[in-house]
Amino acid sequence: MEFKQLLASASKWQLVGSRVTCNPPPKDTDQDVLVFIHGGKAEEFVGLMEDAGFVVELGDGYAADALNVGLKGRFQSYRHGNVNLIVTIDEKFYKRFVAATTVAKRFNLLSKDDRIALFQAVLYGNECEDSNEIPFG
Repeated sequence: MEFKQLLASASKWQLVGSRVTCNPPPKDTDQDVLVFIHGGKAEEFVGLMEDAGFVVELGDGYAADALNVGLKGRFQSYRHGNVNLIVTIDEKFYKRFVAATTVAKRFNLLSKDDRIALFQAVLYGNECEDSNEIPFG
């Protein structure tokens, strides 16, 4: 199955990552693709990805069960060559990820740490580690 056919079987997808958000785009990074799959079709889509040569990534912060129905704010990453599919069954997560991507692009966040901080805030409500409180009084 070709990559375009694989994406055509997804509910929604969008190019994301530093190749999209940074100007000029880096040349030494993967092409990230955010993919939304309706929960009932996740198992079928995983099979199609595996048939196309994509392999699940289970590094730090990744969960093997991320595409189980009912889990919110989760994703699973699949890699084939320099393409990274970020797959979720949570439509709200998908929409937040797209929103964070548009903000990162608008502000041209070239620093990976800045992009991570933005996505952590938008996706999970996490504060920046180096945020300073404004003293009152």
